[in-house]
Amino acid sequence: MRGWVCGLVWVLACGGGSGGGVGLDAGGGPVDGGPAPMDGGSSERDGGGDVDGSTTREDAGGPTSCPVTPTCDDAPPDPGEATDWIHSIRSGATTTLGSERHRGRDLVLRETDAQWALAKFAYGANDDDLQDENVDVWLQRNCSGAWEMLGTARTSDDGEYPTVYGVEDTGGWVFFEIPESARLGVGRHRLHFVVKGDLTTTDQLIEVVDGNAHFVVSDVDGTLTESENAELLVLLNGPSPTVQVGAPEALSALAARGYKILYLTARPGWLTTRTHEWVDERGLPPGLVHTTFTFTGALNEAAATFKREELAALTETIGRPIDFGIGNRESDAAAYVEAGIVAEHRLLYQLDGDAMGGVIFDDYRDLVAGFEALPLVCE
Repeated sequence: MRGWVCGLVWVLACGGGSGGGVGLDAGGGPVDGGPAPMDGGSSERDGGGDVDGSTTREDAGGPTSCPVTPTCDDAPPDPGEATDWIHSIRSGATTTLGSERHRGRDLVLRETDAQWALAKFAYGANDDDLQDENVDVWLQRNCSGAWEMLGTARTSDDGEYPTVYGVEDTGGWVFFEIPESARLGVGRHRLHFVVKGDLTTTDQLIEVVDGNAHFVVSDVDGTLTESENAELLVLLNGPSPTVQVGAPEALSALAARGYKILYLTARPGWLTTRTHEWVDERGLPPGLVHTTFTFTGALNEAAATFKREELAALTETIGRPIDFGIGNRESDAAAYVEAGIVAEHRLLYQLDGDAMGGVIFDDYRDLVAGFEALPLVCE
């Protein structure tokens, strides 16, 4: 840890600074007269109770952790038999260019928002679009139980659909609006897409939130992976990147307190599925993944702009500031400032630069106890 702070656990536990730090006493209980809530409204936690007056604190006999976040990894539905391509010559040529690079676009939605199944279908090193072909759309509510067949969609030609939730139609996309009869309630849900011509698949997660959603946003490369460019080595047949020591435990501690995780990375869009796989491989808590939509990803100012826009969209959707932002670069620090995350909760891993009022930390293991002492934010 840096010498100027007595440990990030102290910052979390003591509520160091102003503007919404979490005040805890030495035993992990809230300090009377602690800081105001981050959204500036009346605190859900005053007196250890929720908005409805129910208690969530361990010392009051309530639950000691929140429901486990679903892993959304049940076996997929039986896809049936492959069918003929609609455009056998064109689609056959596309699918022989290399392995599939399909990916869903994870969404955070309010209960009243339009609900869309969104996924991109492409093949090969050049990410060539699969256009005007049939894709079955399946739904598993709350990531458990029976699969529901919602219908069959057709992949798009360039510009066929208007932009939906930031998704521009660059071709090869499925835009499938979930019908009113199948609307999703609050919770995490899994969409599963099956290309009828070759039975290749991809998934999308949709998190439907109420007014009590609390989010942590974490960068991936260099923040969670062993180095900034570790994933590039995988593309050159190198080993899968290791995870920073203690990061799974730290983020899992936040998830256990009820925080939802968004892994926000400026990687290329075709690494979306790979990023989900790596999160699972390395024992990080299940979360949503947002990459750029581009073929090459984003760097420097383009990456900063991408993250600022993503954070602004999430903040607007959940109707409150994001609770924690974790990164490792000055661009992350700047984006978290602009997003309105309080200084004590802007956490910069081994940053050698301007933290812009945030907290630089050197070891994820130093975060765990402080995170475990946070009040629950689930109902």
